Formats: sequence, structure tokens, C-alpha cells
Amino acid sequence: MLKLPKSLRKELSKPFGVLHKSVNLIEIPLRKQLEEKKLIIAIGDVTSKNLVEIGIQPQICIVDNITKRKPIQHNLNHTNNIIYVNNPAGVLTDEFVDACINSIHEATTDNPIIIQVKGEEDLAVLPCVINSPNDAFILYGQPDEGVVLVKVEEAYDKALNYYKQLIKE
Repeated sequence: MLKLPKSLRKELSKPFGVLHKSVNLIEIPLRKQLEEKKLIIAIGDVTSKNLVEIGIQPQICIVDNITKRKPIQHNLNHTNNIIYVNNPAGVLTDEFVDACINSIHEATTDNPIIIQVKGEEDLAVLPCVINSPNDAFILYGQPDEGVVLVKVEEAYDKALNYYKQLIKE
């Protein structure tokens, strides 16, 4: 298990990529990404739900059924391929990291995967960035601000640096 040190909390709360007010504003590059069979990972219930509602189906959705500390019904039903994992807040369990890595290798447009987290998916961007192909897109919500689009090629070094600073327990 890897734990987030207090010294990184503020840094990791900043957008990891480019912040957009809505997924609708980046719909064209996302559709192009899917047409080219390039990986899209959606982290978070609202982000996943909003993408699916506009007809963009990420190959991987990572959800925990909670938004702003309140339960949410996202009704994601675009696949029966669901992986259930435990991952408490502020940590990355081996089980969760393995689920991310395996999903990155196995998920396709025709075989999307939902990773259902019991706990929190708050640090998922780190293992997703460092294990995804360079041309992958990762999206996650920035509460009360919009959605962050992370281009793996641009974020890899930063993600790897933060990942190395997590405390092994």
C-alpha cells in the first residue's frame, strides 16, 4: 500500500492537466481519440456520467458512488465488465493499482471496464498516468470548477515524480 504524505496534499489538489468548464467543451478531441481507438480513462462518478451522457464511452471508468462526500447514482450500465476493489482515502492499495494496470491492458472500446472502488479513487490519476500509453487521455473532475483533461505524454514525468514520493506501508 502507498500512502499520500501530507506534504503532497496541496500539490495534488491542483489540476494535473488542462481544466475545462465542461466535457462538452472538449467533445471534439475526445470523439477523435475514440475514433482512433486511443485510450480514454474517466476518473470519478460525475465525469464518467457526463461523458457517457454525451455519447462518449471511456474504455475505463473509475467510480466510487460518492461525489462531494455524498452518495451519487451514476447509472453507468454500458458494460457488465465491473471490477470491485477496496481503496481507502489517501492511499493506493496494491489491489487498486493492479486493477488500474490490468484494465489499461485489457479495456477496449468493445470491452469497456468499470472499476468500482469501495473507498476513494482520489489518487487514481497517478497509477493511470504512469501505466497508460503516451497517447491516452485521462479525465477527472475538479470540484466546483469543471473537468481536467490529462494528456499522458505531457503529465508522465510529473506523475512519476509524485508516485515516487508516496510512502510505502
